[in-house]
This record gives sequence, C-alpha cells and structure tokens, in this order.
Amino acid sequence: MEKLIEFAISYLNKYKSFLADEFQHFFFGAVYDGEDKFPVYCIFIDEEGRVFETLGPDKPGKVMSVLYPTYYNDPDILLKKYTELSKQYNKIIQPDTAFGIVQSPFKITSYRVWGNERLIKKLIFSEKLKGEEYISLYQSITDEKLKFIIEHYKQWDDDIFYFPYLKDIHVLFKVPDHISSSEVSIYIEIGRILKEKVLRGYNFLENSYKLPEMKVKAPALAVFKTPADRILDIDFKSIYDQFIKKTAKIVDQINEIKIDL
Repeated sequence: MEKLIEFAISYLNKYKSFLADEFQHFFFGAVYDGEDKFPVYCIFIDEEGRVFETLGPDKPGKVMSVLYPTYYNDPDILLKKYTELSKQYNKIIQPDTAFGIVQSPFKITSYRVWGNERLIKKLIFSEKLKGEEYISLYQSITDEKLKFIIEHYKQWDDDIFYFPYLKDIHVLFKVPDHISSSEVSIYIEIGRILKEKVLRGYNFLENSYKLPEMKVKAPALAVFKTPADRILDIDFKSIYDQFIKKTAKIVDQINEIKIDL
C-alpha cells in the first residue's frame, strides 16, 4: 500500500499547478467487475497521504469529474482486496481497474466506508451541510441490506431486475415472456395504473423508467425507484405477483367480452 500512496502523492503534486484551488482533489484507484455484477471498490488518497476506501454502485468516472486518468502498474493489492470482498458474498468477478484524479464535489455513493476517520467525518459533515447523501449513505446500510443489494446487484430475480445507481435502486418489473405480443400493450397500460396505486402507498417510493444502462430489451410492466436504505421495506416480489395475477384477470375479462355484430 505504501508504494501506491507514494505514487498517488507524486501524481497529485505533478498536476497540482493545473488543479483549481477551489476544489478538493484525490487520487483514486477503482476496481470494478467487467461483468458489472458486483459493486465498485475505490481507494482515495489526498496530497497528505490520507486514505479512505469505499464500496458502492458507481465508478468515479460515472458520477464525478475525473482528471488525468493514468495507469498504475502494480494494482495487485487492490485486486486482492476486491477479490476478498467478492468472496464474502460468493461472487465470481472479472476485475478491471481505473486510476486518476477526482475533483470535488465528492459524489461517490458508498455502502461501506473505511479508512482515515478524520477525513471521512469531514466529508460527511460537508454532505450534511448541503443536505446530500453520498458517502454518508453507509451509515444506514445494515449488513442485511448490503447482503440483499449485492445478491441482486444488477441482476434478475425471476422477472424483477434490480439496478443500483447513486443512492437509489431502480426496480424493474418485466412483462412475462409467455404473454402474447397482442396483449403486451394491455399489460403495460394496466401496469401503469397499478403502479400509481403502489406509489401512493409508500411516501419514499418514486416512479422511474427503463434506463439505457440497464440494457434491458424486454418490455417493462413498471419501474420503481427506492432509496437503497429502504430496499427491504417493500416486498417487491409480492407486489409483482399481484400485478401479474390482477392484470391476467383483467385481460381474461377483456377477452371474454363479446360484441354483437
């Protein structure tokens, strides 16, 4: 780790004259799964050599300004940490890395944080002043919640797809494959009506849509967005089952309608 810290300090000093003084800067190393089935591990190092690490849903380049991306030729210690994390949840990963400098505002949503406590507390205090929740999210993510998030991380659970992004998790209900093409539009329209009923029942649940990053081609019955720390407060499987049963019943009734000619 000392070699990486030395490299980070040197790299920050190399570009110090090009970095705006009004922003805070960190050197970062990120390890992510090439199949995108496990959260992103990041290490952040400031010019004083202070270190903190995070596990969360987003690559730094996705949510922050990344300056002067670079290559680090000895990432083994980071790869080892990432592999150990994935093994805790019985996940097989294809790790890849990214390095560079990130510039504030700091927007790395974190399920877990560890490292220099003074630096972490400073970042959390800054978030509270702004009414934001990125790194501070970890304070409300229990082990049980994290286990669920990782087990369902950007994956299907039958016909339900879970997609974490920033502090939220988007939950997509798919139209079942066995539904005939002539009935898909009916399912979608009824799903829209049922979705509004569900949204009225939970003040923290929001409407969402099929994000391009999901890479889901199948038609969606409904898409919700819930804060990550409330993911266990809703039984999405039960709601989905009700959607399908009630919609199928309505479709059957429609099909039974006879028109006298």
